[in-house]
Amino acid sequence: MASFKKIKSGWQYRVSYKDGDTYRTKSKNGFSTKKEAQLAAAKVERLVNNNIKINDGVIFIEYLESWYDLYKKGKYSASYNYDAEIAIKNAREFFKNTKLKDIDRKLYQKFINWLAKGHTTGTIKKRHMFTNECLKFALEEKLISSDPTYKINLKGTVPAKKDSEKYINYSEAMKLIDALREDIKPHYDSRYMCLLSLATGLRFSEVLGLKWKDVDFKENILVVNKSFDHMHTKKLKETKTASSNRKIKLDDHTINMLKDYKKQNKDRHPTFLFLDSNHNHASNSAVNKALKKACQRAGIKKITFHSLRHTHCSILLFQGINIHYISKRLGHSKVSITMDIYSHMLQEMDQRENKKATEVMGSLYE
Repeated sequence: MASFKKIKSGWQYRVSYKDGDTYRTKSKNGFSTKKEAQLAAAKVERLVNNNIKINDGVIFIEYLESWYDLYKKGKYSASYNYDAEIAIKNAREFFKNTKLKDIDRKLYQKFINWLAKGHTTGTIKKRHMFTNECLKFALEEKLISSDPTYKINLKGTVPAKKDSEKYINYSEAMKLIDALREDIKPHYDSRYMCLLSLATGLRFSEVLGLKWKDVDFKENILVVNKSFDHMHTKKLKETKTASSNRKIKLDDHTINMLKDYKKQNKDRHPTFLFLDSNHNHASNSAVNKALKKACQRAGIKKITFHSLRHTHCSILLFQGINIHYISKRLGHSKVSITMDIYSHMLQEMDQRENKKATEVMGSLYE
């Protein structure tokens, strides 16, 4: 609670607050008007309400951590928390004991430039998004007088992968399938995971979360209604969005592959589709290592597990499958998301369709 008093040096505020089991008082004088004293006292009260330590200069990293704990932590996905923790680590390393009030546009741009070393523009934007939101919150709370992130130049030093590098074409996919199936053994879980993702477009976490009860061998249907958090909790969780809950029709080759795989691993894998010899879920790095070797055997460029999802989509698109169907198959909440992610493929298809359209219309005059 704040009180105000006019003294010889001007207006004074006094804020009483509880610090643990102790009651403390923060006061300051020398304000020209009562209004100025009220505004300054309000800042202190906001810090108290947000559990920020009271002193003459709030340390930015302390404010960032408190803001995250109070407003963000545990309220979003595990991947968001992971990105947030990295952003906090970056901020702590650069800003150290810098006070919140001392962060201006020049210093923040230096932070972004420092962060840009060895990172792509996409990564920089992701890190900036978190600290930017915190600083804008501080601005709304009137803890800072201006936005230090205004018109900041966000550009990394590492070029992003070209869209064409994120997936392989139809003939390359056939070569990869042959390489994955070559001399395959029942315990080569990583290879089976890659084959299934290529056939369905499932995310890595979704593949890990699959149980045998999710496979309908009679109707050739795969039910996706959960995922496995392989990065943090190591537990099953809900899918990314409600639309990620879906049923995927499987081709005969894939359903037969799963039948054989289940038969060969019935004692080792009674519940989940994919577990290692110690009954643990495979790591992303282990599966990517197996995929990398398969790419080498196939004589194609190296791709990651997530590239299999992009490849699945690209093959369907270039074969003329309706994008609305593809969007549902991938588990996107909106068709616009699919169109945005795969805009490069759609542009290529537009060029092909333009040629077809002009040929069709031209044939009317023949």
